[in-house]
Amino acid sequence: MYSYTDMIAELQAIARGAEHVHLDEDRLDQVTAVVRTRLGINDFGTRRDYPDLPPAEMLQFLLVGGAHNFLFWQRDPDGAIVPWHVTVNGEARTGFPAYLACQTRALRQGQNFLDPDVLLSMTLTDIEEMYRDEQIGEVTLQFLPERLARFHEVGRVLKARYAGSFLNLLEQAGGHLFRDDGNGIIQQLITEFPLTYGDWPFCKKAMVTIGNLYQDRDRLIPRSSPYRNLVELRDPEKIEIGADYYRPYFLYRVGVLRIDEEFRIRLINRELIERESPVEREYRAWTILAGHELAKRLGVTPHDVAVETWGMGYVRCRACFIGVSDAEVPCHYRAFCYAYNEEPALMQTLWPLVMTTAY
Repeated sequence: MYSYTDMIAELQAIARGAEHVHLDEDRLDQVTAVVRTRLGINDFGTRRDYPDLPPAEMLQFLLVGGAHNFLFWQRDPDGAIVPWHVTVNGEARTGFPAYLACQTRALRQGQNFLDPDVLLSMTLTDIEEMYRDEQIGEVTLQFLPERLARFHEVGRVLKARYAGSFLNLLEQAGGHLFRDDGNGIIQQLITEFPLTYGDWPFCKKAMVTIGNLYQDRDRLIPRSSPYRNLVELRDPEKIEIGADYYRPYFLYRVGVLRIDEEFRIRLINRELIERESPVEREYRAWTILAGHELAKRLGVTPHDVAVETWGMGYVRCRACFIGVSDAEVPCHYRAFCYAYNEEPALMQTLWPLVMTTAY
């Protein structure tokens, strides 16, 4: 029934049998000491733009839009692998914030994908228009047919199961991510939307979508709103950090995740890693468990370390190079960073490259 206990147990089983990745406890102690001084701080300069919507529609926007929260990297014309970037609303945007901006633009231009009937009727052309780069007039975001399929699933299930609204899913959950009866938010997303939100036992899109909603609830859902109780989670300690690509990137660069020679060579050569391969399952499991252990040592929830572990990879590690000044790339971990001080070849690596719809 996709219980929280089973999820953690399956992740731990993957970690116990891992051959390519393991946790460095001593390095985790060093990282813990730094994170303790940075709890509640977000100095990465990232901006998330949300549409101006009433609370009920905002909840629909976040849960529908979360269906596309995956694979934000691309190859430039010269073949270089870079974060996905797009000009939207006259601005150059990158990665996850860019996809939010594109969806907000689509709503403003009349593409009401909050309506399940619209989702069901959408075509590939509609998805292309949603993510089109205003400067070049083209779409560089990958997996457009797969994104369309997920919108179709969301529209179909919303109509059949939830009277067209994610509010009904949230009301059934009663503020729980996991429930004994299987009606927790995460459980329903995984069970009812297997194509879109499946990915057991990692649950990246489900965890990150609800984590973002919980993090920004004061901004998005006023306390006076009758829907506020739907996002005041009763078990927020069960929001695990997302098993994406920027978090393992930071964790292996800093040395919390130690990798074997096979994985190391793949990263250095920027080779694709097969989806659901042992190495992929191992670094994803260990990413979640490392975040879980970090939170445990700090006496906080895993969600409380989500911004730090993602922001370091997304903003700082990508820009870092040996000899960089603190003014150019501020980093509280550089003094003991494994890649920077002991394994300079890892400074040339990127995040793990996987062609996946999971993250």
